[in-house]
Amino acid sequence: MSMGPVGLSGGMDINAMVSKIVDAERLPQQQRIDNARAKVETSISAYGRLKESLDTMKTLMTNFRDQKAFAVRKVDTSDDTVVSATATTDAIAGKYAIDVLQLAQSHKVASEVLDKEAKFGPGKLQISLGDSQFNVYVDGHSKLTDVVRAVNGSTNNPGVRASIINDVDGPRMVLASNLSGEANQMKVTVDAENPQDPLKKLAYQTLEDRVKALETARSKAQAIILANAPENQSQDVADEKAISPKNTDSAPEKGEASPDQNAAPINDARAQSASNAPVSSFGAAAAEAGYQAIAERQAQAGLMPDERIGGWSDTASGTLLDSYYEPELELDEAALAKAPDVPGWTNTASGTLTDSYETAREARARFEAEQAQIERDLAAEKAMLEAQVAKEKAALQSRVESGELTPEQAKAIERQDLAPQERQRLETIDAAQAALVSAEQGFDTYAGMQEVQKGQDSIVVLDGIARLASNNNVIENAVDGIDLTIKGKTPVGKAPVEIGVEFDRPSVRSDIENFVQAYNQFYQTAKALSSFDPTTGQKGPLAGDSTVRNADSRLKAVFSSRIENAPDDLKTLTEFGITTTRTGMLEINYEMLDRQLNKNFNQLEKFFAGREGFARKIEDAIQGLTGVGGSIRTRETSLTEENYRLSDDQFTLDRRMAGLEQRTHARFSAMQDATGKMQGQLGALMNALG
Repeated sequence: MSMGPVGLSGGMDINAMVSKIVDAERLPQQQRIDNARAKVETSISAYGRLKESLDTMKTLMTNFRDQKAFAVRKVDTSDDTVVSATATTDAIAGKYAIDVLQLAQSHKVASEVLDKEAKFGPGKLQISLGDSQFNVYVDGHSKLTDVVRAVNGSTNNPGVRASIINDVDGPRMVLASNLSGEANQMKVTVDAENPQDPLKKLAYQTLEDRVKALETARSKAQAIILANAPENQSQDVADEKAISPKNTDSAPEKGEASPDQNAAPINDARAQSASNAPVSSFGAAAAEAGYQAIAERQAQAGLMPDERIGGWSDTASGTLLDSYYEPELELDEAALAKAPDVPGWTNTASGTLTDSYETAREARARFEAEQAQIERDLAAEKAMLEAQVAKEKAALQSRVESGELTPEQAKAIERQDLAPQERQRLETIDAAQAALVSAEQGFDTYAGMQEVQKGQDSIVVLDGIARLASNNNVIENAVDGIDLTIKGKTPVGKAPVEIGVEFDRPSVRSDIENFVQAYNQFYQTAKALSSFDPTTGQKGPLAGDSTVRNADSRLKAVFSSRIENAPDDLKTLTEFGITTTRTGMLEINYEMLDRQLNKNFNQLEKFFAGREGFARKIEDAIQGLTGVGGSIRTRETSLTEENYRLSDDQFTLDRRMAGLEQRTHARFSAMQDATGKMQGQLGALMNALG
């Protein structure tokens, strides 16, 4: 039979016993901390909800105080697919008619079909975009894809995008500008060592530029021709002699090259060109006579009957008018030939049109004749100079043969007195001829890229009078404070798009509604947080808190106050139809509110805005509650500090309970060890006795 101490012979659950002892010690203190912390957190949350509803009102008042609500403009457009608009606070209310003539677009050019296996270069592409330009260098083994990569990869590229289109007949290179507008046109100049290099096909020059280059070359050639005209001869006289077939001033002297041997002198060449000018089969005299007859016939058509009908009198007018026949106009062959090329041709207008109108064929013929004349003049000038040089050289040679000059002296004279001047003039003529030939070839045999899409500005007509343009499809400040976004052209036959700019009354109405709703939300929140039910004893987290009552009373005081700087019929909030109900919330009389918005919109800012306005007073009242030093902010700060203290209490309690647990566990462990020893000794004693 066991004789061990009761409860110790079977061992003990020390951990369970220690936990029960510690929990019994912790429970009342932990419960106090938890209850206090829950109350603090509930109060902090309640004040946060109160502060949030007040801050919502304050934010709404900011727009009113800064006059932003009254500066907003509402923009309507009759066709948003053609043009839309935005208006800033500087825009003046009104209506505007917008007629979109064209949209902005970027410049695009494309090459002819190129050989897939073609090798480009060596050479250089100089690409211009507006006022900017960059160079692309191509080696002798480059393919079209290499050229495209070089263009797109250039660090100096201002906005030119190259691509390849795979036509059914072969690839084409396309250059497109990333920048729209008329000023952002592209040009491509090619510098290739080989004149037959396919790189030449990547050049781009407009027809206008080619014509301009040709005209420039012609102008320089004409300047050279006129510069060598006889001195002290007026330009008019020189021109008259140059085109007169009777001019014989330039007949060759003895020893000079004759016209048949080299080239005709300048004046004779011009005379020859004039004599070869094409005329009609009836001759110039017949054409002039025909036009003169037409002019006389038209002049008579404007006379009264008594002025143009022979034998006219009042008594004979009936017979003469019945019997008199005015013949139809008869046109000569030259006029009839020109008729199909004259726009607006009618028999009655034929005389004037055929006299003054130059057809495309006539202009082309005139241009080619002038071009040929310039080339003949240059050749004649060059022949004269070469003949002069040859003559002077022959004279020097004659003097050498006669013994008057040594060969060395003759060469010195030729080098110093003859060669430099004549050579310079000949080089100038050669350069002019080369430039003229190059310009002609560039005009007639151009094989570079063609324009696919013209770079152009967007153009609109405002109210039928003002023409506005932009390099993109946004026209800023089309009217002060109004920006237009162009989306499409005005359809043919349709009226211009009408844009209306007016005060944004609906926005202000919505802001006032939001303010009333924000206050009502605050009031309901404050009432719920501070409520107390005497029957059940339940109360809100802020029941009995004077901060809630103070917040509502301060706002209600502003609602009932007068704004002295406002107009007489806008002194208080009730003038807008906003009043306090029996329940304490605000309500809106929309009939009164709409009447004020429509009648006194320009005066509303005097009530809401300014340092003494309604919006500022509401902001100040809320700032006194939620700002630094405000009652709600002060209570939040106090609750936060209390929460910190409770955290310290929790830390102290946890540390104390940890020590209690450690000490209790040690005691029970020692007790268990002592009991074990006692049981061992008792067992040994019993064995000895027994």
